[in-house]
Amino acid sequence: MATSPFEIELDELTLARARRGDLDACESIYRLFQQPAFTIAYRVCQCREQAQEISQEAFITTFRKLRQFRGDAPFWGWLRRIVINHAISTLRKGPKEQPVEFQDHHGQSESASDRVGLSMDLESALKALGPEDRTVVWLHDVEGYSHAEIAQVFGKTESFSKTRLSRARVQLRSLLDAEGVRAPLTNAVGG
Repeated sequence: MATSPFEIELDELTLARARRGDLDACESIYRLFQQPAFTIAYRVCQCREQAQEISQEAFITTFRKLRQFRGDAPFWGWLRRIVINHAISTLRKGPKEQPVEFQDHHGQSESASDRVGLSMDLESALKALGPEDRTVVWLHDVEGYSHAEIAQVFGKTESFSKTRLSRARVQLRSLLDAEGVRAPLTNAVGG
């Protein structure tokens, strides 16, 4: 199973202070988990502005419901679930309008490694998938979610998750083969 970028240890003192409403403790939690939250939101929606909005809403929800966190599982797992639920909810609503996104495009030097090239090819191939397929691949292969967990997040059956993952992997393989990339897909996606 892949290690999640969310697997960050949070000390009990900071958590207890945040539960009491200590703004410095809340800020510490936000700073620790801001990047992983944004990354998951971006993987689902493929738009930086929307991912920023999703992660902000997820943190607001987290801090409002912090007293409901029982502590029987790691805090990062609870927060990750909130972020994913917000992202899936946004995905279900569909785009209200097509956002305009500005990106920096830098040429790749010839001395760059093949691994960087594979990552860039895989990133492009993932963007070519539909939002649900891309999200299932990301949750399963990178975040380590089981099919049952993915089904629960989407409100569907396990066969939905298995079918989407299988179809998405076939599509990714064909996209990567068209680009001339020959690498084990599960290692490339999960690593």
